[in-house]
Amino acid sequence: MSYQQCLRAARERLAAVPRRTIEIPPYGTVEYADDGHGMAALVSHPLFGGFDLGLAIGRKWLGPDLRIIGPSRFGYLGSTLPRAASPADQADAFIALLDMVGLDQVVVLGYSAGGPPVIQLALSYPDRVLALVLVASALPGAAGAPPPKLVANLLIGSDLVFWLLGLAGPSLTARVLGMDKHFRPVGSQCDSIQDAWTSLFPIAPRRRGALHDLYVSNPDVQGYPLEAITVPTLIISARDDAMSAYGNAERAALRIPGSRLESFDHGGHLLLDQDVSVRRSVAMFVEGATAAHQET
Repeated sequence: MSYQQCLRAARERLAAVPRRTIEIPPYGTVEYADDGHGMAALVSHPLFGGFDLGLAIGRKWLGPDLRIIGPSRFGYLGSTLPRAASPADQADAFIALLDMVGLDQVVVLGYSAGGPPVIQLALSYPDRVLALVLVASALPGAAGAPPPKLVANLLIGSDLVFWLLGLAGPSLTARVLGMDKHFRPVGSQCDSIQDAWTSLFPIAPRRRGALHDLYVSNPDVQGYPLEAITVPTLIISARDDAMSAYGNAERAALRIPGSRLESFDHGGHLLLDQDVSVRRSVAMFVEGATAAHQET
């Protein structure tokens, strides 16, 4: 597929996903997907995400029976990036969104860079969170340094650069997506990696949000008082995750009272080949947390 064909297909795919926009002073425009019925879950998408990835991730790991609220976080796609915004501000915007759609309590899932704002949500608004699920989340501890800002500004947000990277094949794209440098995809793994890579396009309207995640949101997690989290928490991490260090997940599980750590030996940052296991673990956890809440 040529570059122009790739970009056209990506824009058509994005346009086909239903979304809504609302104004939330002082945070500006918030774009979100709202799909399904039943118990509601708010999904905080990863780097280079948006409402489309929030919805896709929600369906993949939460299943078909929940109502998924998938906002584009600050600076992604149609959502504003407020000046000097922080993950705490993003948590406030999440709450304002939930108020506007009439939801008092939700399950909350944060994946990768989507973790810091939902941790802030659990810290600041524990009465609104039925259960917190952190998948390959940014957490306090070891963290790789982001690229120099000059390099990031030149490369991040370029659809052409990402398309050219994709031509190198699934091993390189897997590395960019957080898989271990020794990982060599085979069979259906290649298809999963290609699907994950394709889902990032178009890149350009996600640029401001990605830069904000790299230099503001992800580093902000280092000082979070995890011991103060009081909501039921499930942490999911693979030992071979090259982007979100497994040791951080282990330490976070010890710090968050009553939390549970679900570990996988393989799968990396994408949790490759673990979708069924992740979905089962999340379903059991949410069911237990919901039952415990109803008894109180």
